Amino acid sequence: MLRRLHRSRMAEAATAAFLSLLLAAPVLADGTDGFVVEDLHYGEVLFHFYQQDYFTALTNLAAYRELGRVSHHEAEAELLQGGLMLSWGQHVEAGKIFERLLAESEDPYIRNRTWFYLGKVRYQRGFLDEAESAFRSISAPLPEDLEAERYNLLARIYLDQGRFSEAAELLSDWEGATVWAAYARFNLGVALVRMGELDAGAALLNQVGTMTITGGDHDEQLGLRDRANVALGFAYLQSDLEGESKSVLQRVRLNGPFSNKALLGVGWADTANREYQKALVPWLELSGRELLDSAVQESLLAVPYAFSQMDAEPLAAQYYARALEIFGAEIQRLDSALKDAGDGRLINALLADDDLSMGGWYWQLDSLPDDDRTRYLYFTIADHRFHEGLKSYRDLIALNRHLDEWRNKLQTYTDMLDTRVLAYAERLPAMQEQVARFDLESMQESYELLKARSIAARSDHDVVSIASAVEQDQWTRLVAMETNPVWNSSAAADLHDKHRVLKGLLMWNMEREFRVRAWRQDRNIDELGEEIVRVQGRFNSLDAATASIPGTVLNFDSRIALLKPRIEMMQGQLQVALAAHADYLQQLAELELNNQRGRLLTYRAQARFALASIFDRMSASSK
Repeated sequence: MLRRLHRSRMAEAATAAFLSLLLAAPVLADGTDGFVVEDLHYGEVLFHFYQQDYFTALTNLAAYRELGRVSHHEAEAELLQGGLMLSWGQHVEAGKIFERLLAESEDPYIRNRTWFYLGKVRYQRGFLDEAESAFRSISAPLPEDLEAERYNLLARIYLDQGRFSEAAELLSDWEGATVWAAYARFNLGVALVRMGELDAGAALLNQVGTMTITGGDHDEQLGLRDRANVALGFAYLQSDLEGESKSVLQRVRLNGPFSNKALLGVGWADTANREYQKALVPWLELSGRELLDSAVQESLLAVPYAFSQMDAEPLAAQYYARALEIFGAEIQRLDSALKDAGDGRLINALLADDDLSMGGWYWQLDSLPDDDRTRYLYFTIADHRFHEGLKSYRDLIALNRHLDEWRNKLQTYTDMLDTRVLAYAERLPAMQEQVARFDLESMQESYELLKARSIAARSDHDVVSIASAVEQDQWTRLVAMETNPVWNSSAAADLHDKHRVLKGLLMWNMEREFRVRAWRQDRNIDELGEEIVRVQGRFNSLDAATASIPGTVLNFDSRIALLKPRIEMMQGQLQVALAAHADYLQQLAELELNNQRGRLLTYRAQARFALASIFDRMSASSK
């Protein structure tokens, strides 16, 4: 379980690391201090990506690329989309994207990472030769984690094709002590042992079993080290090398995930040397542990076997009877779990405590619900097929809920449109009344009259027409005095000089200010004209908006009406997929439960036979 889940987790983490490095490609390329996002919508996609909201990132990115809103980041966006689709299991579509990028891009940074991803897609689809070719096409080292994964995938290709010598040569050239390298050595070591190459396989397994723990992933490395020691210990045990087997198995941590099998192996190593008293020490410890493990189940038979070999028949009979009781109770519980599995309740119980958010890369069922039924699926979940199927099943449920939310949103949007239409109908008369109060035609006529007067004043050099109101009043009064009948009488003779001086002074002041006043007047008149134009434009926009609202509402209403059957169609497809996934998971669960039940039935039969044999011997001895 550890190896499969760890391998999946490492692959997903490497995918995220790769995409994160990809997003920083411009930084590595031009040496700048930061990655500049030139398209706002691409920045939004990156926000969701770094928030690990990969579903939103993928859907938004696909929409923005379709609308041409990430044009400054097209290559990075396409590769990001391919990586996200690959993480969601869309291998065919992701492969098309990567092949298109290779045909179009000349950037080595993009090409090398695209070759890596394309090789990964081909490997997952079973095209081993094509995957190897893709990995071999990478022209420069990738970042450390990705380079390690590339070597691991190449080694797995060689192992899958039975090219063990090439896998060994690849591992010998592999620099560094990454976890990927350790897993590859473990896989090769196991393969060599199975082929009968014990010495070569043991050397690799021993290298993994004695490796120094480095980095931050201590638990995973410790688990792998224990796994290698267990594999090597049992390989020695099957080759009748009990001494080497026991020393290797004793390296395994007492409370690690592989301690049960190690304890069982240590006991059998002692038994092979007829040291039954020593064998009882690990077996008695093991027999008190969680019964789900087959090693624990076997220990329930191994303990009375050791007592029997020590001629302690009563104790052997007692422990065989205890084993029969335990096996019987466990078989009954398994029967109940099988019934629940057949009804589909067992699979749903696995997700009872899950939040069912969009999963993407990192989701894993790290713990089982505290339920007697689901505890039997502990080893089923270790199976890669079941875990990936459960992840897909969970994502289908989340997608169905997502569509439910959108169906509810459509009703909300319909209500919003109805509210908008009602508000439009209520506000339109009052708005039209307010607009009607503005007599723009009269304002335009006044503007044109003012403009004409200003032009005439400049043309005729009419200083009085643009003088201040006080000056115009004074000028009018001075001119009126000249037309007064009294003006030419002897009584007004002494006023003529004063009148001439005042009139001249006033004219001089108006002449002095004429140019400035004319410029100000022209500027004010021009601003008035511009304001009238702006108001007219706003009125035109208001008229256009008012006229377009019914059509806009109708357009939105039509789009909502089209979306409803699409959502219903997709939900129908999802229900079919959910049913198929549920059946698939149910079959895997039932297969595992039946295997466990069959093993327990076998153990129970062995216990009954052994107990009967003991009773026969005791009976014969008493006679």
